[in-house]
Amino acid sequence: MTQRDWLLIGGGLVAGALLGASVPKLRRHLGPVIMEAGQRAGGVFSALAETVATQMERAEDYAAERRAASSGGA
Repeated sequence: MTQRDWLLIGGGLVAGALLGASVPKLRRHLGPVIMEAGQRAGGVFSALAETVATQMERAEDYAAERRAASSGGA
């Protein structure tokens, strides 16, 4: 291993220790922001799921119409 590798590993350990020590403080300060982001993401995912369900329903209706038209004309 080179000196650069050791420096990167050491820096990562120091950064991890500092981040681990400050997690409760970060959680306290960022908690409301994270909750708001989660609620907004939930709304976006809900709207996306509704759009996908609508498109799937339309595709199923179209396929059913095509089957009915092809069986009725034969």
